[in-house]
Amino acid sequence: MMSKTHIAVGIAASLAAAPATAEGLSFALMGGAIGSLICDIDRSSDRPSRDVRQGWGIAFTVFFTAFMHESYVYWQTFRAETIFSNPLILVCLGLLVVLLLFAINGAHRGFSHSLLMFFASSVLVFFINRQTSLFYAIGFLTHLFLDLLNKKPVRIFYPAKGICLGWFYADGLANRILLLTGTGGCAALLILKYQMYGNLLRVIR
Repeated sequence: MMSKTHIAVGIAASLAAAPATAEGLSFALMGGAIGSLICDIDRSSDRPSRDVRQGWGIAFTVFFTAFMHESYVYWQTFRAETIFSNPLILVCLGLLVVLLLFAINGAHRGFSHSLLMFFASSVLVFFINRQTSLFYAIGFLTHLFLDLLNKKPVRIFYPAKGICLGWFYADGLANRILLLTGTGGCAALLILKYQMYGNLLRVIR
């Protein structure tokens, strides 16, 4: 599927799993946005397509908007002195960079689309910031699932050969339906969960 579809479906799935709190929804947006597109980092080298550029533009916009909200409301979560004084976080950040560099130079739908990449990156994200790790994992898995529906093989069991169900073309009608469904799901879930959060606050007060 195309980048915008991966983002819409990944974020919608993350929001569905998020608690109905401002903090929980912020982490869901951050983790879901990056997790749903990180597989396609192997399309970002050399001359990335318009789809890739648009996808990463949307993903980073969503991520940083949620990040700024989270930093403003719960600023202690992302204090620089906490991050850079923790050796474990620094080591995990370094390992994640190495992992991404390896993935970015691979063939499309190769290592970056594998369960090996999923488990390795999810563990590193967990130790870097565990609040986003669940949603990162959800976004990643939705990407793999959607790509398995396509007609081009995905090396999900890397280094073994790729597999696919071969049901849809990546840029066909199914892609547009999933994009609209995912986008609508994101909007509906944000509205619903913020209403639930507001109702909870009124009960507490």
